[in-house]
Amino acid sequence: MEESRCLVITCGFFGDILFATSLADKLKSEQGFDVVDYLIGFPQVYRLVQNNKAIDNVYLSTNPSAYPTNNSIDQTQYKKVVTLQPLQFQVPPAYEQQQLAGIKNPSPVYHVHSEPEYDKVAKAYIEELRHGGKRVIALMSNWQPKTYIFTPEQYIAGIDVPNLGYGGNHRDIPSIVQKLQEHFILLEVGVPPQYDQHSTATLEDNDKKSLLFEASLMKFCDAFVGTDGGLATIAAGVGTKTIITGDFNLQLYGWNGVIKKIKQPRLGPYEYFGNPHIVLDPYFSDEQLTQAIINNLT
Repeated sequence: MEESRCLVITCGFFGDILFATSLADKLKSEQGFDVVDYLIGFPQVYRLVQNNKAIDNVYLSTNPSAYPTNNSIDQTQYKKVVTLQPLQFQVPPAYEQQQLAGIKNPSPVYHVHSEPEYDKVAKAYIEELRHGGKRVIALMSNWQPKTYIFTPEQYIAGIDVPNLGYGGNHRDIPSIVQKLQEHFILLEVGVPPQYDQHSTATLEDNDKKSLLFEASLMKFCDAFVGTDGGLATIAAGVGTKTIITGDFNLQLYGWNGVIKKIKQPRLGPYEYFGNPHIVLDPYFSDEQLTQAIINNLT
């Protein structure tokens, strides 16, 4: 009997691709496909997608892109092709993607499958860092440009300063980090702010800054601290507690957001998994935010 095959064409960047991996098992169990293949836009998450046992083959876009294409794939061999679309954030991303694929019982849950070989290295490294008795926290390296500090009144007024938000300032992350270092071992994850999804495409998987290696590092940290985004998606997907500063999503996607205006955007690990993930008050001062992080990790 001929195999029933399905192709999933992802849409978006790292986090969106990983959310989409939640489709594979449901396409097989609910819709009866024997083979589920993926076409993804970025090589940085290739192995994280490939490690999902419900996914049979992973193909890369001819050029890195949020809208992947690869003319070498014969789409006529597939009974169904699921072409995902940009997320609307009205419901959790994995849930939204499953709805688009016609899944009858969608779920907000997804899982990120790290590399066992790197897990062993990462576990030993994190355990060594803990020898001083402090907890090890994965800290988002490009946290600064993705934070905003504003009052409720400034948010209501909605006067946006380009790149600085409604309050006209980013949080003082160096000062926050200095105070956190008194309580925790901080391990920076992610690439510096000057890099983006395209400029890291040539990183080898065994590079300490590759997403594959950092997935393993975050897996054994006590928590991840930063804003919502691809790194937080990976951290939550490997089972690590996340503490997310809520100003980023409110600034961009909240009811008076710059990119979209959504009454209650369904974004961030708490929306996908619930506890123990935490979203901090977007209106916190830097001092309040620092103390809240400490309180939630001690």
